[in-house]
Amino acid sequence: MMNEQQALEYIHARPRLRHGDAAQRMPRLLELLGHPEKGLPFVHVTGTNGKGSFCAMTASILTASGKKTGLFISPYIVTFHERMQIDGENIPGDTLARLTEEIKPALEQLEQEGTPAGEFMLDLALALKWFQEEKVDFAVIEAGIGGAGDATIALPTPALSVIMGIGLEHTVLLGPTLSDIARDKAAIIKGNPALLYPDQPPEATAEVMRRCAETGAKLHIPSLTGIEIEEESLTGSRFCYDGTEYTLPLAGRYQIKNAVTALWGARLLGIDPESAKKGLATVKFPARMQCVSQNPWTIVDGAHNPHGMRALRESLEALAGGKKIYALVGMMEDKAVEETLSILGPVCRKIFAVTPDTPRAMESGKLRQIAGKFCADATDGGSWKEGYALARTEAGRDGALLLVCGSLYLAGDLLREASF
Repeated sequence: MMNEQQALEYIHARPRLRHGDAAQRMPRLLELLGHPEKGLPFVHVTGTNGKGSFCAMTASILTASGKKTGLFISPYIVTFHERMQIDGENIPGDTLARLTEEIKPALEQLEQEGTPAGEFMLDLALALKWFQEEKVDFAVIEAGIGGAGDATIALPTPALSVIMGIGLEHTVLLGPTLSDIARDKAAIIKGNPALLYPDQPPEATAEVMRRCAETGAKLHIPSLTGIEIEEESLTGSRFCYDGTEYTLPLAGRYQIKNAVTALWGARLLGIDPESAKKGLATVKFPARMQCVSQNPWTIVDGAHNPHGMRALRESLEALAGGKKIYALVGMMEDKAVEETLSILGPVCRKIFAVTPDTPRAMESGKLRQIAGKFCADATDGGSWKEGYALARTEAGRDGALLLVCGSLYLAGDLLREASF
């Protein structure tokens, strides 16, 4: 029998598949496992930004309503076990090891058939087996990349399909235009009710509407006109929507828009208003405008693309309170680095460029050169640990707010290993 560490090594050793292969192979894996997805009501969520926050909010709301709720998210931030949760609790290590052992014969069968399963397929299978075993009442399932080519597309028709903010991402896989990307993501709509985040590019909205027309799905787009922000800070906000007051412990104006979308989702699922209110007030989600220290003020955010960085910048301008902003930034080589930094750089007094601890990372010296185009004071901080020590010291000395952003890998390493 595997132990927890052996299971994690086995999971991470699975191959990275070409986009689309997982969608084609997942039905066979589900068949070999006896269809753990059957009979499970679920919400299917995709998008470029905001989908993780929406999933966390919706799962919290469902739990607050008394439903035993599974949550499957991608990627994890601090620990792999975050990828699958029930009522806010991560999968236990011994359960992860046992289920991996149980799924292993099905994976070996796929290998014999010449269609091996990738890591994301295994992750999804683990979540579904656990949810089935624990008899959850409902699940919130976040897609990995896109929709049509993602392993989650193999699941049956959901109770609700949700498409959050759409921006340019994974263009090699999903297509070069916003229309291409929206078309791929809209595949999660299968004639069931659909919910679309309201702040969308017109061409993305058009593709979602086209998919709804093709499948006979009713499309719901939340109104943002009823929002009144009563209080906002680096630790959360209090706002009114359609005459009801809500407390949200996730900071950032973009989170209020995410919360309104989650409230609409709750209504469509028949969740009572008090449970929705309680669920929002108790939601937890790391690396989303997360305040980890007040000495100096330190904010960790996973923004790593232009769409996410615009939302982060808007929130910083509203919440920084006139403080100088120092940013510790690490990014992946394959992201839109220059465009992302062109948004962040002008609001920063100083940028410390670092190399996140992953092979996909852009080297800190190269990142510093790009950052220097948009921020007059850009420093090569070296490794993330070296850069963080330097940035924290200087931010504390100068009374600046320290922002950590640019990569979920960087955010995860910092939250896991740094002392605050």
